[in-house]
Amino acid sequence: MADSTPTGRAKWFWIIVILLLLVVLVVWLFSPSGDSNDVAVTAQATEDSSQWVEEPSGPKVPVDLPTSQ
Repeated sequence: MADSTPTGRAKWFWIIVILLLLVVLVVWLFSPSGDSNDVAVTAQATEDSSQWVEEPSGPKVPVDLPTSQ
């Protein structure tokens, strides 16, 4: 059974679909959604945050280990 050649409408439909996909690809490549110019500038760190903080003594989470008998 031989494949039938596409009709005029089906042929143009696939041509238009492929062209639209190419247009979307080109627009996306020239204007990516993750552009760094659109990112808001974060607030500067305060002076206290860069200072060393003393580590607390003892465990951060209470741990009860079973004793061996």
